[in-house]
This record gives sequence, C-alpha cells and structure tokens, in this order.
Amino acid sequence: MIDCLFERLNGKQKVTSESNRISAASTAYVDAVCRAWGWSWQEVGQADDDGFDGLVYLRSKRINKDRPKDRRSWKHEFTGGLIQVQVKSGASYVDYTGEDFLEVRIPNLEVKRDLWSKSPLPVVLVYVKEASPGKLVSQAWWADLKRADSYTKRGTVIVQLKNRFQSGLECIRPFSRLATGQHRAQGLVEIDMTQKSSLPARINSFSKPIKFAAWDFYRLWKAAGATHPTLGEVIVNRTGWSHITRVKRPLARIIASFELLPTAARIIETVDTWHRLRRGLKTRKFPGGSWAEYDYVGVSALVKWPAREASEVIVILKRETTLSEELIAKDSSAKSGIRVIGTKTWFYSVYEPGRRKGKT
Repeated sequence: MIDCLFERLNGKQKVTSESNRISAASTAYVDAVCRAWGWSWQEVGQADDDGFDGLVYLRSKRINKDRPKDRRSWKHEFTGGLIQVQVKSGASYVDYTGEDFLEVRIPNLEVKRDLWSKSPLPVVLVYVKEASPGKLVSQAWWADLKRADSYTKRGTVIVQLKNRFQSGLECIRPFSRLATGQHRAQGLVEIDMTQKSSLPARINSFSKPIKFAAWDFYRLWKAAGATHPTLGEVIVNRTGWSHITRVKRPLARIIASFELLPTAARIIETVDTWHRLRRGLKTRKFPGGSWAEYDYVGVSALVKWPAREASEVIVILKRETTLSEELIAKDSSAKSGIRVIGTKTWFYSVYEPGRRKGKT
C-alpha cells in the first residue's frame, strides 16, 4: 500500500526501479537548470510523452525600478519562447565517445525523428550524464534535433560537448537561441575578419606557444584601449585574462578563447547593441552609503572567417554600477530614490556558441 502511494505521490514519476530512478534524477536536473536560469520546466506524463519528455518556457527577468534591491518584487516574464525536450540519461545510450562529442543511440529513432520534424517548436535532446551512487547529477549536454547534421548515417544523434546544459553563464544564450531564430533572423551585425584593422586579425601562434601569443595580443589590445559605441570605455586587464585562464576550465575552451581575442576586440569597437545576460550575486559597499552592483552583458556578432563558414561570436562584459540613495523633493514631500554615480565595464570572456565539430 505504501509503495502504491509512493508511486502516485504528487503525480511524479515512479521510482520503483533503477532505470526509473535515473530517469527521475535526469528530469529533476533539467528542472533545476531551468529554475537557475529563471525559466520554467513542464514535464510531460509518461503515458503522453510521444518522444517529448517536457517543455521549456523561456522567461526574462524584470527588476522593479522603484525597488531594485527588493528581490521579492522582481518578475520572470514569459517571452513566448518554447522548446520541446527529449531527455536521456545513462551510459547504455552512449554508442560512441569522441574527444568533443558523444553519439547517443535512441530506440525507434526514425519514428521519433519524423515526429520531431512535424513539431512547430524547436526540439532538443538533453543527454544527462548519470551520477555515481550517492552523488548529484551535475553534467548534461544538448543537441538540436531539427538539424540534419545532428544525425549520423549509423542512426545515432551527435551531442556536442560544447553545448553544455548547465546553470553557468555561458550556457544560457546558445540554448535560448534555438527559440529565437538563426543568426541573420536575429539581425546580428556582421564582422569581417578577412579585413584589416588597427589590431592584428589573429594571434601569432606559429612562432611561439599559443598562451604567450595570446598574452602578446592581450597586452597590445590593453595598450590600444577599447571603447564600446554605447557602453563607453571597456577595461582590458587581468579581470578578463584571469577568467579565461581560470583553474579547472577545459584546455580546449581556453585555447578557443585565446583564438577569439582579436575578434572580441573588433566586436567591442564595432557593435553598438548589447543584451543583458545575468545579474551578479554580490554587491560592494563603500563608505558614505553608496554601493556597487554587478551584471554581465553580451555583445554578439555574425563573424565572417577567412577559411570557414560565418558563425556567431559572443563577447561577455562585466559591468559595475555604483549607486547611492538620496531624497528627491516632490511637491510638499520627499521620497527616496536611487541615483547612478558611475559605471565601469571590463572585458570578461569571449566564446563561439555555434561551432560544431561532430563526425558523420
């Protein structure tokens, strides 16, 4: 009797077998990542899934301008973006493991692929790496199931390890882009890296190790200075370098960021638009009652390369806004208001979300 009640508890998935436990842990992980991004996850009942395990609702955070420090007044508004998700977990689904990709084998793939192609919404596979006993799930990757190059001739799905499904800053936009159209539909500014500029178009890694070559360019960029058309001065210093080369960051991603540094410099100088990625978790207080808040913004462009197809590149900037609270006279009364004292912006990182290296 107790087991039966447990199986039906809150309509959640049954946890009466090891496979069900793994499945429940993987969908719970997807839910947790969506919540970390401020989005919503709606799971589909097992009897009605038909190749879809759930639906992701994209939301955008709106901060109450009258009470910016009161998080209870913030809202996460639905943007209209929806993504259908098929979740798989467990080593038994992995047919092949490459250096930077996995091949996942899904039962009845052709039938499901036909179903996915008929859906009017974006459809993705999220492969969740099974955690060791006693550990929580912490890794997952996604593949766009609407793209022909996500499939191999052997009947497997290619999952790029670059497409991480985690709560980190760099993972949100590549995934959300599935619901907002392709590069040109987004109206991204085009950057032509085949054209000359005041700074080199690539780092000189032929005559020296790539880290030293990247550092040489970084120092050159710092000396030249950087200015964004609307955000103003962008500080190029140890803040960005330390983030790119931080401990435990995969070497392949460090090298990719090194190679993109000249592109980052070009994007910052050229693209006047930007989008907010997330708000920083920490604030800094100063004597006199003022304080600083931090957020991270992205500057995107469609980049034309000398020897491969164009792709999106995103530059991440870290921004510090110093604020103070003051009384504002209005009629016969005075109300407190928030005044911006100043801002500082740092180059923080650069990455290429859409690059694909899978084998077919």
